[in-house]
Amino acid sequence: MKKKILVFTILFFIAAITVCSTAMAASTKFVRAYRDSNYDMYVNRVNIIQNQGVISFWVKSVYSDQGKALVRKELPKKHRKAPIQYGLDYFVFDTKKGKYNIKLASVYANEKEIYREGSKKWLPIKDGTIAAVLINEVNKALAEKNN
Repeated sequence: MKKKILVFTILFFIAAITVCSTAMAASTKFVRAYRDSNYDMYVNRVNIIQNQGVISFWVKSVYSDQGKALVRKELPKKHRKAPIQYGLDYFVFDTKKGKYNIKLASVYANEKEIYREGSKKWLPIKDGTIAAVLINEVNKALAEKNN
């Protein structure tokens, strides 16, 4: 009987540690990199891809009411009444050329993607811009990962 209690106790603690570490990992997956009156932008630090000077990563934008109104104006009419929750964007930075591209931009409502667009246009990274803030956060995450 004592062995059963001991085994149960050990299994319980292993399960508790697993649940806690999973919750901690999820909480640090997205880290806020930028904030203004329209939205908070969070960089996904877990899934950063780095290949030959090109860095790709996801950014989640959580909109304020004011930000939702701005996003709504840019959506096709059929999606403007949807209860917008957040946006997910896939950024690609070319560190050699100092340019970035938002390869994919999606808007979500009711946990479903309601709109998606992409761009092939490369833009320069300028100091003081949101793009510069995001790449700095990603570089910080990569430096921490390499240490």
